[in-house]
Amino acid sequence: MKKFLFLLSFAILASGISAQDVKSHKPMSKFSYKIYTKRISKPRKTEEKRRIKAVKLLRWKHISSNQLYKASLIIQDEGQRLVYVKEAYPKITDKSNALMLTNAFEKYLHVQLLWEFIEKNNEQLGIAPMDLESYTKYLSLKEKKKDKQRDEIAKNENKDKPKDKTEPVKPQEPQVVEKPETPVQTDKEETKPTEPSSTNSIVYPKAEGYTGSKGCESCLNEQQFLAFKNALSRYETDEEKTKICMEYVYTYCFSTAQVMQLAELIKNEKMRFVFLKTAYEKVYDRDNYLHVKQLLITQSYIHEINSIYQVPKPEKPYAVGIPAPCTLSDNDYEKIKSDVRKEMSSTQKLEKAKNLIPQYECISAQQVKSMLNLFSLENDKLDFAKFAYKYCNDRDNYSVVSSFFTSINSRNSLNEYIKSYKD
Repeated sequence: MKKFLFLLSFAILASGISAQDVKSHKPMSKFSYKIYTKRISKPRKTEEKRRIKAVKLLRWKHISSNQLYKASLIIQDEGQRLVYVKEAYPKITDKSNALMLTNAFEKYLHVQLLWEFIEKNNEQLGIAPMDLESYTKYLSLKEKKKDKQRDEIAKNENKDKPKDKTEPVKPQEPQVVEKPETPVQTDKEETKPTEPSSTNSIVYPKAEGYTGSKGCESCLNEQQFLAFKNALSRYETDEEKTKICMEYVYTYCFSTAQVMQLAELIKNEKMRFVFLKTAYEKVYDRDNYLHVKQLLITQSYIHEINSIYQVPKPEKPYAVGIPAPCTLSDNDYEKIKSDVRKEMSSTQKLEKAKNLIPQYECISAQQVKSMLNLFSLENDKLDFAKFAYKYCNDRDNYSVVSSFFTSINSRNSLNEYIKSYKD
């Protein structure tokens, strides 16, 4: 009996100690991180040995999500990279920002495995679920600030307690687009006006190889979209989901199929329609957009989708136009975008773009508009739009660029700049 009591008290003491271990640590300083990455970058016989060394060096250190993301890219083998991220995860100081780590992987399976690992561990540690708004603010931070992020454990613990009561409900489960896959009373439109009839017959258009009219440059890849969709599904009300979708349709580039999947998370048909109507202007594959009518039942909404689909067609001749004295070839244009994308922050991308455009001396208004999607900050987009005007070979069409901006202030600022511009 004494032995049993001793073991019981030891177990309680051990659990108390482990609970105290969940505290907020400081990530490595810039100097320490530089030394750390330098050491793991040294030539190794195998990527497995590189991973083992990288994990071993973290024994007495802590690392931020942004630091771990950059360090993981040093490991070339994606399988070893996944193992490294999982092994280093306990050392992360800002697990609430760990969504960023999924960007280090190309294979969908690895992204899915890591996402499930992050959710499970954060739940056990009492880390509040990642919400889209705070994550977006985090992405807009400069590199220095990202490298210094820490979780506020005390606040998260308080949030976690009420969450335990509602945990059996598991609101995340239904979110994974299982609702569209389940047939829902196909012929009873009066009972479920928000669900289209014959859900199983919904056709999602493919964006691969699309060459028609575009509202943005390149849509999110599968892993990026999944992360966004998972974050969106955590919002409970249709009002919140609609507001988020309408805001981020101007931040991210979605394909018609992706817009349809997001719309399916909004059960109120009126709100769903408002989102679908808003998304058309910026959708990647505009010519596929009539597919969204499958998600609507009310005829007036369907007719309105038909009408907005026909509005942009007069804009198509912009790309044809009168041949300009100089043109930026598709190859050169793609090279510029590729070089700009390599930069981490929006500000760095802006500087890179400003250095590259003058080398080619000309760019079309449509190309300028497409490049605006490369910058995440509104001020950087506006700055580039003004800068590129000097090199535009079809300035008469620059209204295409102005129409990109949803902010009235940004649009007015650009128009004033154009009016006052002198060569």
